[in-house]
Amino acid sequence: MSQSTENRREFLQRASILAAMPLIMNCQSVAADESNILSSIKKNAVNPTNEWSGAFDAPANVSWRTILSKDSDTGEKLLISGTVFEADGKTPAPNVLIYFYHTDTEGFYGRNGEPRHGRYRSWMLTDAKGRYEFQTIKPAPYPGRSFAAHIHTTITTKDLKEDWIDNYLFEGDKLISERERQEAGKKGGFDPILKLEKNANGIWTAKRDIQLWKA
Repeated sequence: MSQSTENRREFLQRASILAAMPLIMNCQSVAADESNILSSIKKNAVNPTNEWSGAFDAPANVSWRTILSKDSDTGEKLLISGTVFEADGKTPAPNVLIYFYHTDTEGFYGRNGEPRHGRYRSWMLTDAKGRYEFQTIKPAPYPGRSFAAHIHTTITTKDLKEDWIDNYLFEGDKLISERERQEAGKKGGFDPILKLEKNANGIWTAKRDIQLWKA
């Protein structure tokens, strides 16, 4: 192999590395920004010793979409999406940390060594358009059937301390109380009682938008 051929190969290798560096640095910068945002938000998380804390445990790779259910899970699949808005109810709110958890198909949370809030728990961080989406299974009411099936949810931002919003409920559930109907939307805005519809894949779908409150 000639010296000129070798030099040309080395040149092309260096050029390809240099060309990739901006992309690598940009990815690292985005990851660093997301980490800084999440760290700022988690400063408003409730103390983890509190039984309903959730934001504190958010993983570093939290996204605006998450899937909890597996194909092997029993229960009806559920896909919920929506947009989180600022206190005006109109401006999309990015970088809102959403934590949620719910019972399994028998109405239980953590058991058999699972986390306190059960295996059906996760986090989402709204995207630039304020969007979120999660797929799970439809929860069951508690074994005593004293409360309607529901999904617990907390909201945390860099300006708002972690707090509950109204539970996700499902229209048609006879266990929904009159009080829940009257107070629906007081914390989190919009209507938390979802009307489910099946999509082409046989998955129950619903939309719930969320309205933040003033700090």
